[in-house]
Amino acid sequence: MSYRFTRVWCQASVVVGTGVIVVTLLFATWLGFSGEPELERFASAARILTGLILSLAGLVIGGTMIVAGQLVSVLLDQRELLVEIHQALATGANPTMEVAGPP
Repeated sequence: MSYRFTRVWCQASVVVGTGVIVVTLLFATWLGFSGEPELERFASAARILTGLILSLAGLVIGGTMIVAGQLVSVLLDQRELLVEIHQALATGANPTMEVAGPP
């Protein structure tokens, strides 16, 4: 099986998680340092604190989405490697192993 849908879902999870982080950081920056008249009624310390909390929430949510997508991608890669090893052992050949550098 190719697990194409699952791979696309993993990539989409990483992209959406990155987008969540970027959008929340931009919104938190705007909220914390904006000089718009309707935000002037709040104290600047409260706006900056709200921006920090919002950016932290974005990092937690987006980071979780990125890590989840990458973990599922790693599991799919391990599954493919296991199938290759199983096939190589069934045929009696040595499985090929890719090494990052010289031994």
